[in-house]
Amino acid sequence: MGEEIFTTTNTLSYRFHSILFRKGLILLRIILVVAVAALIFTVSSLDDLLENWWLPLIGIAGALVANSTGIGGGVIFVPAFDKIGLPDAEIIGTSLLIQAFGMTMGALTYLSCRTSDVKNPTSVYFSIIFLALFSSLAGALFATLGGFRPDLPIQTIYKIISIFLVTLIIVASLTHRQSNGVFQVLLDAPLLMILGLIGGLFVGWTSIGVGELIGIYLLLRGFRPIDAIGVAVIVTALTVLGLHIAHLPNLLLWNQQIGLFVVIGALPGAFLAPRLLYIVGAKRMKAFCAVWIILSVLMT
Repeated sequence: MGEEIFTTTNTLSYRFHSILFRKGLILLRIILVVAVAALIFTVSSLDDLLENWWLPLIGIAGALVANSTGIGGGVIFVPAFDKIGLPDAEIIGTSLLIQAFGMTMGALTYLSCRTSDVKNPTSVYFSIIFLALFSSLAGALFATLGGFRPDLPIQTIYKIISIFLVTLIIVASLTHRQSNGVFQVLLDAPLLMILGLIGGLFVGWTSIGVGELIGIYLLLRGFRPIDAIGVAVIVTALTVLGLHIAHLPNLLLWNQQIGLFVVIGALPGAFLAPRLLYIVGAKRMKAFCAVWIILSVLMT
């Protein structure tokens, strides 16, 4: 599967040294410096830094999973923050904040290493992103600002959505398909908007969902894996960013100290994700994510 995404090591190296990637790397360094400085001012003592040394590892893991599979980093963050003991609102708010940074970096990385698709011009992918994003934002805002959510604990909602997503991942993995999908307006446009709306609701409730639905749908339709995952990452990043903008000036509740620790790991993890996908392969990454989600459901 890795060969389908990047044909040779030389082309991979070339794409990773593109102008966009270099600019993204500069932005990464700037944000990392700001995050570290903010963390230093946030922690009360050196003991806090030593006690929470492992939190950046959570950020790296979440970003690697999110940006190499399209599955939101919330599958890592939600069970981890639940085990730490954060309140439900802070679990979602902190997870969304971290994804706003990590998924944006992942989107820049995807754009820097993408090659042209003979069957679907770039304008087609812009259309796919717009269709999914429009409905995804609507669903996410309806779930947060609109107050539409099931009257259930976040742990229960997370388990239900996770089981649903694992089922889709297994179906996508078992379905044999060729990477020759062509965008069809009458078929794809309404389905992308429906999936975006459902995924947006999921994001508002648990911080995961829209990337998984869009990515799996595009894979089942036969689109190239790198494009299916890249579009999923971009839609997730823009949905999360849109949520934060919509909630200004009253930001979503988030734990500043834990959030900053995890962001420091999530940013470099997002840039490493495509390399991991190339080495491991999309099928193995999907299998790992399915196993992890099942374990997280059992632990949550």
